[in-house]
Amino acid sequence: MHTKCVIEDNDEVDIQPNKTYLTLANEIGGSSNLSFLEKEVRNYITSKLRSIGVNADVKEMLNYFIRMKEINPNFFYAINIDDDYKFRSVLWVDARCRASYKYYGDVVLFDTTYSTNKHGLSFVSFVGVNHHGKYTLLGCALLGNENIHNFEWVFMQWVKCMGIVPQGIITRDQCKAMFSTIRKVLPHTRHRWCIWHILKKISQKLRGYAQFKELNAKLSDIVWNSHSVESFKDDWTEFINECNLDHNTWLSELYNNRQMWVPIFFKGEFWAAMKSMQKSESMHAFYGKFLYSKTSLIQFIYEYDNVLRNKE
Repeated sequence: MHTKCVIEDNDEVDIQPNKTYLTLANEIGGSSNLSFLEKEVRNYITSKLRSIGVNADVKEMLNYFIRMKEINPNFFYAINIDDDYKFRSVLWVDARCRASYKYYGDVVLFDTTYSTNKHGLSFVSFVGVNHHGKYTLLGCALLGNENIHNFEWVFMQWVKCMGIVPQGIITRDQCKAMFSTIRKVLPHTRHRWCIWHILKKISQKLRGYAQFKELNAKLSDIVWNSHSVESFKDDWTEFINECNLDHNTWLSELYNNRQMWVPIFFKGEFWAAMKSMQKSESMHAFYGKFLYSKTSLIQFIYEYDNVLRNKE
């Protein structure tokens, strides 16, 4: 009982698990006299204490959403939990976001890379671009983990909320779970990968080769300046053969999925002047003014509402 009290008290004031373990070990003359390892202290904090906090947070968050719905019937929320209030995922869309989507929902960025809250949940956002070329928030979600089940649930709830699917959607990378989900839930929406992140990875993948700068420059020229699908195919194949890169499986996979990221394959399509998520990095900086990794679920919701008001 004493051990659990020490762990819980220390975690409450943000004392790191390794220091808690050392404290307990010093009390009885060394770690060899303890019947558990430091890893088990971490596991206890994660599985016991965090789950208690999540349960309380989920209940409070649900009450908040109910109040918001009573104030404005256009507020939308959906929470995916089990019978024990164990959190899986949540989606909420402010009435302002729903109104914005009617005007700026043709092309949507789905961003999954912002920092999580204290429970280790992934924060994801739906973002559009308005007639001034500025990003506008169209809804967001928190995910227990980034698997196909959670992605499917979030997209299905978001489509249920908006009523209309976007013409195009841009995602940051080649996440297989996200790719499968969009193909299933949004079969008529054109899906595009962020070219900026693709090219960043190409630079990393080729860095170990001799004459890296020349290789990278030539490949970038092929990607950006091909005037037709056929010329891209020919130039890429020639580049791979000349540089002896036919054994590079990562580049081969990129080529096989060329219709997902190479600009020439999107010629003639409407993308609201967007081809990457590079500018959305500014959204992360904006979120950072309000959302912090130590916030609880309910604090996170309140602060996100501040984000909406300030962004508006």
